Amino acid sequence: MQQCSNSNCFVHDGEACCLGELDHEQCPSWNSNKQNQKQSDELAARDISSRVSWSSSSLGSADLASIYHQSPSILIGLLGAHNTGKTTFLAANYLQLLSGKGFSSGDFCSSFTLGAWESVASWARINNDKQLPSFPPHTPRGIDRAPGVLHFGLKSDDQKVKNIFLTDAPGEWFAKWAINADSSDAEGAKWTASHSDAFLVFADSEKLSGENRSSARMELRTIIERLGEVVGSKPVTLIWAKSEHHPKEGIKRAIKRALEENVPQATEMEVSVSEPATFQIALDSLIKKAWHPLKGQNIVEPILNNTPFYAFRGHHENT
Repeated sequence: MQQCSNSNCFVHDGEACCLGELDHEQCPSWNSNKQNQKQSDELAARDISSRVSWSSSSLGSADLASIYHQSPSILIGLLGAHNTGKTTFLAANYLQLLSGKGFSSGDFCSSFTLGAWESVASWARINNDKQLPSFPPHTPRGIDRAPGVLHFGLKSDDQKVKNIFLTDAPGEWFAKWAINADSSDAEGAKWTASHSDAFLVFADSEKLSGENRSSARMELRTIIERLGEVVGSKPVTLIWAKSEHHPKEGIKRAIKRALEENVPQATEMEVSVSEPATFQIALDSLIKKAWHPLKGQNIVEPILNNTPFYAFRGHHENT
């Protein structure tokens, strides 16, 4: 299969052209090794003034490497089993931003992944009589070893921009990672755990109060225990998703106990589609905890030797 000559483009894997071409076969990088003169003439005649260096789809690890250090940034990993509400959480926060609701760290000012955000949020909109609002579909597992990453920028009152990156990965990755961290099927979850600056762990209140509550509890506990092995002191929030459902107190106590034993710094928050603001409140709270701006430190020159010769700092003449 032909691959693009641009090492940062993954159009051969089904992604959009990284230079913004709607038809990737019209991109010079794609055709660099086989363009004939006719193609060159056609490309030269095209108006390229509207091209951008991003495709608006989900970011990959190569994109993060080029964007992450452009301004202060944090990566938030969303962990949870299949169908626990991770993608719905992302969609709800995007819709809150669209409605003009800002975060305490600033107001929305940019995004490299508007196309990906729209793809997630489109399911929550009423477009016609045949398409009524629904929850976003299950995130496909795919074959990639790194999750798709969504981005938005926040500008504070002092005009400083902060980049927020959030992972969007299928729950099957985390279920396998919890059982065997070295499994080849758990590479994406392992990447998320090692690169994230903070974590959102999703507890599905509906599953935990249903017929399969025992297996759901065990699945969540194994994810928490695995996270406890790698999280260190990074901020963690346990999200009680679909909180309109109410698990039995015994199940909640067991999960809380696992959280205290493995991730003692973790906090808990409830979210529900009946209260859309709760999604943004939960994310805003974690951003504030995860945001630790770098502080300047005094440069200290160590004393390597105390002899008079090494202590000499200049010439002095007696008069």
